[in-house]
Amino acid sequence: MQRLALVVAVLLVFPAAAAATVAAEPVAVCGHTTAQPTLQQGATGTEVAEAQCELNLATKASKYTPIGADGSFGAATDARVRVFQRCAALSVDGQIGPNTWAALNSWAARPKKCATQGTSDAAQSVVCGLSTARPTLQSGSSGTDVKELQCRLNLAMEPGHYPPLTVDGNFGDGTRNRVIQFQHCVNASADGVAGPTTWAKVADWSSRNAYCVPPKPAGRPIDGVDTAKYQHPGGAPVNWAAVKASGVEFATVKATRGLNTTDEYLATDLPAARTAGLAVGPYHFYTGTTAGTGGAQADRFIAAVRATGYTGKRAGDLPPVFDLEWKDDGSGGCPPYVTVADAKAWLDKVQAAFGRTPIIYTQKSFLDACLGGTTAFAAYPMQLADYRQSVTQPALPAGSSTWLMWQYTDAAIPDGIPAPATGDVFNGTQADLDQLANR
Repeated sequence: MQRLALVVAVLLVFPAAAAATVAAEPVAVCGHTTAQPTLQQGATGTEVAEAQCELNLATKASKYTPIGADGSFGAATDARVRVFQRCAALSVDGQIGPNTWAALNSWAARPKKCATQGTSDAAQSVVCGLSTARPTLQSGSSGTDVKELQCRLNLAMEPGHYPPLTVDGNFGDGTRNRVIQFQHCVNASADGVAGPTTWAKVADWSSRNAYCVPPKPAGRPIDGVDTAKYQHPGGAPVNWAAVKASGVEFATVKATRGLNTTDEYLATDLPAARTAGLAVGPYHFYTGTTAGTGGAQADRFIAAVRATGYTGKRAGDLPPVFDLEWKDDGSGGCPPYVTVADAKAWLDKVQAAFGRTPIIYTQKSFLDACLGGTTAFAAYPMQLADYRQSVTQPALPAGSSTWLMWQYTDAAIPDGIPAPATGDVFNGTQADLDQLANR
């Protein structure tokens, strides 16, 4: 669950009460110009293009399709200005004066949601207005084309989970990370390079009235998420009630890692998810860095989850989960001392402690590469990671005939979680999930 998760620092966006006068933000949010004269219908130039681009950033969170950022203040721009002025509780006159500019700067840098939502409209080809060229860009690139890419990424990625980039024309680490995040979202090769395929995808998503969301596997209506400290950027809490309200029905929450790490949010997230009505189970990340530690790792896990009140038998308790996968040190290799016997030592001890058969989180490729394609775990329920959108089910390990949960993405963005999370679907009905969760 850690290897494929993108660890990102995410800025929380909390809608603030709108006021008639809004504190000024840095200008030129889109990178056109810092000049902000009063504008109205008939105006033209880079100042208009900047305003149109900022209007797009400010209103897309409320499902308004971006307008054309062509530098010409026509009827469509006038209408969008009025929409925005109502959102920001400003005088609605269609003019972009000092107060509207100040509010635009703020909302474009930190998008909020309007009280009313827009509807889908014809997509525009020019939504940032900075460049129409689409050269291959990568770390170290600079210039107007990079500004266009940064602006379009801001329009493509939901700002509550992906804090908007500064549109400065410099392709640094932040831009590269955002390109990778976007590539994960659209299932493109995640190399951090904006080539033709990435450009085409980002141009598509930046012109829509929705943000990029990975497509769900067809015919699997029951959603789940996996969480750990990475879903708490800057210490931000998960709002589990909002997670549940967004349609998520189950969760696995990180409890422990190896012999000496307990996730700092276990004590709050596991009980809170259950209280919110989710079916929830704790998971342990196995580290095979020392021989024969499976039993000792199980002891730590058992003590940590019992301290939260978890018994495995209460209403809402899913079975414990054993995370058996690649090293989490960035190398992606096999744990040096992983063995079937050591994994079984963990599984047997945890099953005896809670009276539940543990779920194993893994991948066919891991078991093939690191444990010789063993069939020793075929009788266990499986949570399988497989991010391919071209398949109708995850690849099954040798000996396994079915799967329980399919982790299909690391770019899920349900309400209530302030950073992208790994997303799952359940292989069964709601009644099946309820039975598994003692309900």
